[in-house]
Amino acid sequence: MATNLLESAMSLFTPDVVSKISSLIGETPGKTQQALGAAVPSVAGVICNEASAPGGTAKLQNLFTGTSLPSEILSNPGSLLAGGTATQDLLRTGSGLVSSLLGQRAGAVANLLGSSAGIQSSSASTLLNIVAPMLFGVIGRHLTSTGLGASALSGLMAGHRDSILAAVPSGLGNVLGVGTNANICGAAPVARPAVIPEPVKKGVPVWAWLLPLLLLAAALFAWRSCSAPHVQMPKMASISLPCGTVLSVQEGMFTYNVATFELNGADSELPKRFVFDHLNFDSATTRLTPDSNQTVTDLVAIMKCYPSMTVQLEGHTDSTGDPESNKKLSQDRAEAVKAMMVSGGIDGNRINTAGWGQERPIASNDTEDGKAKNRRTELIVTKK
Repeated sequence: MATNLLESAMSLFTPDVVSKISSLIGETPGKTQQALGAAVPSVAGVICNEASAPGGTAKLQNLFTGTSLPSEILSNPGSLLAGGTATQDLLRTGSGLVSSLLGQRAGAVANLLGSSAGIQSSSASTLLNIVAPMLFGVIGRHLTSTGLGASALSGLMAGHRDSILAAVPSGLGNVLGVGTNANICGAAPVARPAVIPEPVKKGVPVWAWLLPLLLLAAALFAWRSCSAPHVQMPKMASISLPCGTVLSVQEGMFTYNVATFELNGADSELPKRFVFDHLNFDSATTRLTPDSNQTVTDLVAIMKCYPSMTVQLEGHTDSTGDPESNKKLSQDRAEAVKAMMVSGGIDGNRINTAGWGQERPIASNDTEDGKAKNRRTELIVTKK
């Protein structure tokens, strides 16, 4: 029982299937196999962790009952990985599952898998989109064959806790925000020492000294409530795309603006320009920072729902450094974003790129704030 789910999932990845996946993600079969050995328990760990969280079981039930998996996913997974519509549908389903399970942490998990297996983060991201629906299929089959419903997920995953923790890569717990790997699936029970009650002592009634403390605490709370500045939390919006994908995004930000334009914008507004936010590169490189991957993942999800949508990616820099080097860097960065989108399942013919270096500033390069604004990547929607 303890290793049944992981072993069942790994048995799907035959040499033929691994070969097709390696071609799909652009990695060697050896590294692909190694990455799968980390990806399968990682996705299982994410599901187990969600099942142990308050309200997590209900969320998982909705995912299991609301996700339509291809009939061949367990009987002939290789047929779904040969390219074409079947592959695109599988990746779209997987992307939706990963986004629902991990949200903003998806990019960080992909980075962790990439570094642990020695593959590109973009390859690891695509791998997650393949593994998630396959593991969902295995778990669903187990629930069905044992006569259990989705409500039994919590107990099922808890029964696999030890085998999952033994196989997940180091650092997954930290990426998931639960600290150490030992806290995945919920922290292990900790024995508590017995509490020996203190003998009751006669004296001043408890209320006689407790009441002044309560009054003082209430007064302090009231003072802090009046004097503390009001911090407005970002307003989140849930956007339902035509293909069934639901995005949870911050209002007014890049992903929200692109999605709402595709939903409600007019062709007369084309070409429509958007400046990426939450899309940053390590200094002087084409390597995206871990918190930037989700922005690309969301854009891929949008473009999958609008198959006629075409775009141009434009890279820009500030005026620091050599102009020709800056122009090349901006072009390379635009190409790097395109490569991630293509690995996520978008046809490269739908994406053009351009690098302008420091030629098109939108702010003064005399200040650090202005330079930060000029270091940007823009998306131009050329066709809806």
